[in-house]
Amino acid sequence: MTVEPEHDLSRIIGRAVDRAPQAPGDYSTQILAHSRRRRARTQALLAAAAVVLVVGGGAVAVRGVVGGEPPVAATPTSEAMPSPMMTTPAPIAQVWPEAVHTIPMKLPNSRKGRPLTLIDDRTLLLETWQSFEKADALYAYNLKTDQTRKITDIRTPKGVFASGYVVGGGKIVWQTIDNMRTSFWSVPLSGGQPTAVETDAPVEGRGDGLVVAGDKIAFSLHEGGVFTLPLEGGAVTPVQGAERHHILQWPWVGTPGEYTPDKGPSFEEILNVETGETSKALVRPDEESVRCGVTTCAGRRLGHNSFYRLRDGSRERDLPQSTMGLAYDRFMTVDLAPTGGQTLLDLATGRSGDLGLRPDAKGQVSIIQPGLNPYNRLIAYELKGQYVIIDLAKIR
Repeated sequence: MTVEPEHDLSRIIGRAVDRAPQAPGDYSTQILAHSRRRRARTQALLAAAAVVLVVGGGAVAVRGVVGGEPPVAATPTSEAMPSPMMTTPAPIAQVWPEAVHTIPMKLPNSRKGRPLTLIDDRTLLLETWQSFEKADALYAYNLKTDQTRKITDIRTPKGVFASGYVVGGGKIVWQTIDNMRTSFWSVPLSGGQPTAVETDAPVEGRGDGLVVAGDKIAFSLHEGGVFTLPLEGGAVTPVQGAERHHILQWPWVGTPGEYTPDKGPSFEEILNVETGETSKALVRPDEESVRCGVTTCAGRRLGHNSFYRLRDGSRERDLPQSTMGLAYDRFMTVDLAPTGGQTLLDLATGRSGDLGLRPDAKGQVSIIQPGLNPYNRLIAYELKGQYVIIDLAKIR
């Protein structure tokens, strides 16, 4: 069955939300960006990339964030999308106070905690590092009380990194990649020692998508293919019809995946593995870097401006200059001229908030690109010695 988004949009979103993994706070969303070096090592783990671009003569650090829970069922409308912003909007904490938190960068033990994902509406999952990007412990941070609780220690061999953290079934699950094989690990949310999630055969390939779906782990590989595995361990089962696919927003999977060569489209074709529904997004020959979610796509016309529209091509609108990617199926970041900062733009309502980032004395500024993983819920970034935490699920 082929889905026509303009006629069936609410049903698509409703089913996606109903069938999405019920992880507390979900796999959920966006974590503080991981670096390009890690991305090269893992070839597209759910950890996002950090790259350096040159904008206006200055180096601009692009920091991605990951995670994911189904987005709020809000449909962008042509009326919602504003004209390119000419003035600076209010700070994001004033625009969406219910969605924004600030927390210290250091834990009570003086170690720097790095936001990973949301465990639930009030609890943030943090990691500390043994060395550059090599995790040594996980912590839970209560956003309401500012209390911190250690969950577990993490130990990995030299050259092997824990990544792709997700939450569900009362556990935290993550993956490691070693010699082109992916392994899975878990620990109870209450704490304890990590245990390997045993598989009936080695998982050959590099994991790039991971969720907890009920009593199963669902994962996809960078090389293509979607699989399930009992949360307690057991047989790895290929998902029928998804041999080339990658996880988009469970139970939606698609092809090509997020990482495409030559600025090609991502998730142009998607499949609901529970219902068999499919959707193919409109992509025109003169467009590049088209990134699609379950309902919405955003991209750039060659030599021209950016745009967003629904997957079938309807409700298309031009965008101000923006970073590529689409978070939670409705959010983008937009360059803020002339200050050199950024705003977070909600395509569903047209509202925007200033992220507060500005160039330093050398003209460098951290740029948040929330769409590197398209179903992220959490955005986290450093600002003035603190972390700013944005829960996209709280934006209505």
